[in-house]
Amino acid sequence: MRFCSTLLVCVLVTLSGCAPSPRMGAAAPAGGGSTEYQRFTREFLDWYYAANPVRSTSLGLHQYDTRVPDLSRAAIERRTAELRGWLARLERLDRRSLAGDAALDHRILEYAIRAQLLDLEEVRDWQKSPMMYNGTIASSIASLSSREFAPVGERMQSMTARMRQVPTIIAAARQNLQGVPRLWAEQAIRDTRGTVSFLRNDLPSALEAQGMANADPAVRREWETARAQTIREVEGFAQWLETDLLPRADGDFRLGRDVFERKLRYEEHVDLSADQLRTINERAIREYQQWVAKEAARIDASRTPLAVMDSLTRVYPPPERLIATARAQLDTIRRFIVERRIVTLPSDRMPMVRETPPYARGGFASMDTPGPFESRATEAFYNITNVDPGWTAEQKAQHMTYFNYPGLLGITVHEAMPGHFVQLLYRSQIPTEVRKVFAPSSLVEGWAHYAEQMMVDEGLGGGDPGVRLGQLRRALQRHARWHAGLAMHAYGESLENATQRYQQIAYFEPFPALREVQRGTSDPTYLYYALGRMQILKLREDYRRYLESQGKQFSLRDFHDRFLRLGLPVSLARQVMIPGDTASSL
Repeated sequence: MRFCSTLLVCVLVTLSGCAPSPRMGAAAPAGGGSTEYQRFTREFLDWYYAANPVRSTSLGLHQYDTRVPDLSRAAIERRTAELRGWLARLERLDRRSLAGDAALDHRILEYAIRAQLLDLEEVRDWQKSPMMYNGTIASSIASLSSREFAPVGERMQSMTARMRQVPTIIAAARQNLQGVPRLWAEQAIRDTRGTVSFLRNDLPSALEAQGMANADPAVRREWETARAQTIREVEGFAQWLETDLLPRADGDFRLGRDVFERKLRYEEHVDLSADQLRTINERAIREYQQWVAKEAARIDASRTPLAVMDSLTRVYPPPERLIATARAQLDTIRRFIVERRIVTLPSDRMPMVRETPPYARGGFASMDTPGPFESRATEAFYNITNVDPGWTAEQKAQHMTYFNYPGLLGITVHEAMPGHFVQLLYRSQIPTEVRKVFAPSSLVEGWAHYAEQMMVDEGLGGGDPGVRLGQLRRALQRHARWHAGLAMHAYGESLENATQRYQQIAYFEPFPALREVQRGTSDPTYLYYALGRMQILKLREDYRRYLESQGKQFSLRDFHDRFLRLGLPVSLARQVMIPGDTASSL
């Protein structure tokens, strides 16, 4: 799924010579901070929004909708120097002199800046990842077309302005890219051709559905001219990637142990060594595989767990009933949450369950939520990618196995309730602007993945071993990601060996396992799903023991409500929920 933003979604969305922008903050300053700290926070966030125009659009801030980042080497060097200046200024503010929200947000800001510096100076995606440049082009346009936060004509004008700047992004790629891993070059070629298809087919279809025909004719002509030119530019970029970059793509994608550990520390607020992470993960894999064997035996002890799980994937709703089935499941889940007092639902809002729009069919399912500061297009969409009418019968059947009944139930929990959609409902209660901007993936994806297990633990599915097996299989998939990213980046394991181990851990076939492991080459810390789930489970039990030590009664709903309102990385949430806590988050 794709929800919200990871810390470094647009780390390199850099503008040359950014001056502080007009105040754009959408939340009150953090309590417990000095005037100097409040001024720093306001100025840094305003600088960040200006320096990251595409991300600002996604956050729901539209002052920079006509801008794209300057990704030239000179701009990157300026960005690095500016970040070092921000860090030095922040370090002059003694965190120990701050209290409450300000003390917590100081750490979030520090790690956010350090994470960006690590990426710029040592990870160096701007130098090694052609996918970053294509992604910037695609997201700069898609962020203006996917949500109707302004009249379509107004957004078309912003798109036109951004499309006219696409040549500068491509020029920066040609200048910067060297030492590119071959796998990344190959992926970038596929992705860039996909962007061409998006520009040629999906983008006009999306805007036609939004009333493009009613826009001013001059606006439409300028937009069409810019789109045609952008298609030519991006086609040329794809050709350059294939004929120039690919033959010399001989770089290594591996981060190395030290950079991997620091990346995890600054992005996810988890300070554990690679050896500790490996030990934790291997223990969890053994425990979950034993659990799988136990549940599979309840269904058919004569067959292997893999055979039992495979048989479950063959039972799914017909494609024409897929969306309706998900809607019915969502209603059932909502009643379950209310009746079992799982979490307080702050409103009666529900997401719209729909087929994934044609321009966004890259995955199976997603939750499309508005940015935290969006004030107009505030609806949320639970997208499900149905079969393509042009597929063969076999292709349709293989696609639908992902939406087997237990699997679809777990997906709906993760994406909608009480997963990402409920996170959206609680977003307005998160007390500071800093936390709304810099939410770690282990909090966002960790909560949704935790919800999958918690809901079955609380009785969703009525004890059906098939429902439990579906949840366990998704958990093992996340632990297989944990192994792959850690093994390749911290221990130098080959792609081939990581893929074989992935199959063993997650009961995957070779091809999907390979695709998952390939993701880990460029998303090295994608252990954050399982990491976040385990952190929340540990916090829950430690919080329970803390309350009991105080003579108080634990309430699951109270725990969830408090946790969601904080909007903090789990390691910092522990400090708030368990006063004096010094234990590890794992």
